[in-house]
Amino acid sequence: MARRPWLTASAAFVALLGSLLVVVWVTTPHAQHLEKLLAARERATGVKAVPLLGVSVFVRESLVATEDERFYRNHGVDLLGILRAIPYDASHASFAEGASTITDQLAKILYLNGNDHSPWRKLEDLDLSLQISTRYSKDQVLAAYLNAVYFGSGVYGVEAAANRYFGVRASQLDLNQGSLLAGLVQAPTAYDPLLHPQAARSRQIDVLRSLVRDGYATAKQATAVLARPLLLRGGRVLPALTGVAITPLPPFAWGLLAVGVGLIAVGLGGFLALRRR
Repeated sequence: MARRPWLTASAAFVALLGSLLVVVWVTTPHAQHLEKLLAARERATGVKAVPLLGVSVFVRESLVATEDERFYRNHGVDLLGILRAIPYDASHASFAEGASTITDQLAKILYLNGNDHSPWRKLEDLDLSLQISTRYSKDQVLAAYLNAVYFGSGVYGVEAAANRYFGVRASQLDLNQGSLLAGLVQAPTAYDPLLHPQAARSRQIDVLRSLVRDGYATAKQATAVLARPLLLRGGRVLPALTGVAITPLPPFAWGLLAVGVGLIAVGLGGFLALRRR
C-alpha cells in the first residue's frame, strides 16, 4: 500500500509531461519555408548567401568540430550535449546553456528570433530542431547556418565575414583563416580579431584542438598553422604562436564514461570497506 502514492505520483508526472509535449508540438511553428526565411534574413542584414560548396572545407570542418562534433550523427538534438549542459543550467538556475547543436542554433536564429533562454522556448527549440532534421538534409542545414550566423562587427554570413576580416571569398579561406573565423561564432564580440586579437588567437587554439580530436587535422598541421602570422584585412597581423601544445580535446562521451567509471569505483570501494568491517 505504501508504494501506491509513488505510483500515482509517477503516473501523474508522466501524464503531465505528455500533455506538455503535446502542447509544445501543437503550438510550435512548423519548420518549413527555410529558403524564404533565409531570403528575408538576407534582405534584413544585407548578407550574401553562398552555396555550401562555395564555402572552404576548412571553415565547414572547423565549425562542425567546434559547435557540434556529432552534427552528422545526431538528429538535430544532442543528448550528450544536453547532459553536459545540465550541471551548468542547474548551478545557474537557468536554461541558457542548452544542447547547442548547429540545428538548434539555426532554429533559434530563423524561427525564434534569437531567443531560446526560457524553459518554454527551449522546448520549442527542441521541437523545431527535430522538425528541421527530418525535413532538411545536413548539407541544407549547414549551408543555412553558415549564411545566417553572426560573425561580429555587424557581419552576418560566412561570405561577408571572409571579406570583412580577410578580404577574400569564403571559398578561398585557408586553415589558418577558417579556424579563426569558426571560433568567432561562440562569442563574436569577445573574439573579434580586430578588437581582441589575443582572445581570437586563444579561441583559435581551441578550434584547432577540436579539429585534431575529430580527425580533420593532425597536431602537426595545427601547430604549423599557429606558427604562421595571420594577416587581417587592412594590414593588421596577428603574430605567430609557438610552443603551444595541441593536445586534442577529449570527446564528451569519453569524459562522461570516465565520470561513470569513477563513480562506480568509489561506490565499489565504499562497499568493500563496509564488508571488511
